[in-house]
Amino acid sequence: MFVCCECRCYNNAYFARVGGISLMEMNYLEVDFLFGIAFDLNVTPAVFASYCAVLQTEMAYLEHPPPSIDAVSPTSLLQHCLPDQEVDTAAAATAATKSGCHRHQQQLTV
Repeated sequence: MFVCCECRCYNNAYFARVGGISLMEMNYLEVDFLFGIAFDLNVTPAVFASYCAVLQTEMAYLEHPPPSIDAVSPTSLLQHCLPDQEVDTAAAATAATKSGCHRHQQQLTV
């Protein structure tokens, strides 16, 4: 398998060396992975678009992280996680955790 990134191509030998395993083990893992996904390497445009949207959201978050926890109130953080709901701090913290609002789970538990 070759992976190209900005005109640089990396093969299994490179990834094996970086990962600290033998080339034989890397090749085995590749074949095992391919059988595991039944060689289904195609992605629908809709799935591709949804993954792109998630990655773009995460990149925007990394480029513009929220202010530090000391600079904002817990209520405003919870409103960011749950914008369409009334915010009862204790109930909202539980809801944010259950809903998977990963950006603020750590901040809420601090």
